[in-house]
Amino acid sequence: MNSVDMATNLIFRAKNLQEFTVTTELPDDFRFNGLIPYDIKIDGDQIAAKVWAIAFEEAVDLFDQWLTTCK
Repeated sequence: MNSVDMATNLIFRAKNLQEFTVTTELPDDFRFNGLIPYDIKIDGDQIAAKVWAIAFEEAVDLFDQWLTTCK
């Protein structure tokens, strides 16, 4: 990928980002560890986060990756 393609891809992502709310069960071994990149709400055994992404599936993947690093 050359620099023009990278710039085009970056501009596309910036113009098409959307905020998604991802909700899942709170893992038993969840601990806040380090920087928290999302607006998070914990209610009982549910955790919800506002995640910026291009598509909902990407938002779910990003949040899942972050959750696995907090264990």
